[in-house]
Order: sequence, then structure tokens, then C-alpha cells
Amino acid sequence: MRLPRRARVRTIVRRFAWLAVIACGAPRAPEAPKPVPVSALDVARGEELRPEDTAGVYWVPYQTCPTCAQPAAIAAYVAADEPTARTIVAALRGKLALGLPYVVHGDELGVGPRAILVVVGSFGTRAAAEATATAAPAIGGHRAEAIAVDESQQRDAPESPRYVTVVDRGPPVPAYTKDDMAAARAAVDGGAFATIGDMHAAAVAAIRARPPLCSVRAGELFVVEHDDIQWYEFAPVRCGGTLAYIAWASSLLGHAVIVRDGAGHRLYQVIGAECDSPIIHDWSYDNAGRHDAPDPESGALVASRGC
Repeated sequence: MRLPRRARVRTIVRRFAWLAVIACGAPRAPEAPKPVPVSALDVARGEELRPEDTAGVYWVPYQTCPTCAQPAAIAAYVAADEPTARTIVAALRGKLALGLPYVVHGDELGVGPRAILVVVGSFGTRAAAEATATAAPAIGGHRAEAIAVDESQQRDAPESPRYVTVVDRGPPVPAYTKDDMAAARAAVDGGAFATIGDMHAAAVAAIRARPPLCSVRAGELFVVEHDDIQWYEFAPVRCGGTLAYIAWASSLLGHAVIVRDGAGHRLYQVIGAECDSPIIHDWSYDNAGRHDAPDPESGALVASRGC
């Protein structure tokens, strides 16, 4: 299933922000207000989540988190290539709130340079983003910068946009060849499934019956092409120089957002789409990764719009 173009499916929530970078020895930005814990019940009631309580990409092209506010600007390091992005991420590891930094391509946001963005915070005002960018340390000669994300700053979408597959937290993930992926999809094609999620799960089960080409580690990142993504089933990675695929939910593709949930966190991710409406799944989330929700009413959520 191909991702619909931004122009067709944009359902943007206005406003947004996030936590400031706090790095050892770096100048400190003005302190942000203390985050107020929120709960899944707050989300269900439709109460808006403060920008400081969110991390991730969830406002384009699908609205993954309808109660999360959209950012006015982000603070991010701009990396021209994967090795540079990996160096920056490694230097920031353990210094930021859960979910930060998150890595996205400028093509996916439609703002800023056509490069990898290592995002260290999202903010309700450009001034707040600039303060955090100024306070963030230089890493390998690179400094963070403030990038506006409002519609006035958007550029025309490239014909073949790029994305960044980031492997989610957890143990190493098996990766399979493109032929294995195609065979797994063919094995479930035409089958009777109650939901799109069930169909995707069957395809993942089919590929896992095959020997993997390699394993990829948590936190690894890969710049990938739009046409190589098997939307909501398999995320492209590489084994050496060879294109390979991991299960969709082992990645942070699909506009994943991490939000505070009481004393913990939850992760919401688009796992399917039907009639231009996203199908969203949520998990409890911590430093070990995602965990299935014990509540039988949690999990896959279908957007309120439908066919």
C-alpha cells in the first residue's frame, strides 16, 4: 500500500513544542515548564497534549496523534549522510528525554534542507527552538539550528522523497531480502482477513518463516527511497549494501509519536490506511521499547473518518 501524497491526506493539528537539549558543559537554554503527566484517559477524552509531552512526527501526512499539538519550529542537527547522522545520535544518546533525538528526513517534513534531520526538540515558537539550538553542543563541527515547520515554509514535495528508517528499541531485528518480502506478501494476497492489521501480521509471520539475510541493531538508521517502502508491512533497511526489509512495527516509520502517559509513555504508530484514514496502534513504551497493552480495548484504532 503506497502512502498517499501529502496534498491528499494532510490532516494537520496546529501548534507544537518539546524539551530543551541539556548537554554536559553546554550553555543552558531557558528552562521549559515542568511537563505535566498525562494519561491514556486524557487522550481518550480529547484533551490536548502539550508539545513538551510529545516526540516524533505525527502531523504529516496523517494525524497520528489527534490530541498532540503541531510544532511551530524544531531544533535539529542537519546531517548530509548516514555516518554523520549516526555520529550525532551517538553523541546525544542518554542526554535527552525518552524519544529524543528522533531522526527524520527533510523530505518527509517538507521543510528545511533535503537532508537528514536529527531532531532534539520541537517547540510552539521559533524563539524557543532557536534558544535550544543555540544551547546545544557542537558535535563533529555540526551545530543544531532552528527550522520552521509552518505551512509558509513548505517547499514543493520532490518526485521521489526520501525517508529515514530508524530501528526501534529492543533486541536485534531480523532483516530479509526483497524477494523474501515479495514472497511473504504473495502468500497472504487474496486471503480473508478481518482487518488490515491482521493481513499485515500474516505477512510478517510468513517472512519470519524464512532465514534472515542479517540482523540490524536498535537505533540503526538508513536513508531509504519512497518507492522501496512497503507501507505498513515492511520497512526498508540494508544488510551491507543490499536492500533488505524488517517488520514495520520494528521501525519508527509511519509517523510514530511517543507521548507521556502518567509515569510512563506510550507509542502511537500508523500501521495501515483505508479510505485515506490511518489505522493507528498504540503500545506502552520505555527504554526497552514497545510492549503490548494489557487492556483489550487498547491497540489498533481506526480513525474516525471512513469510507
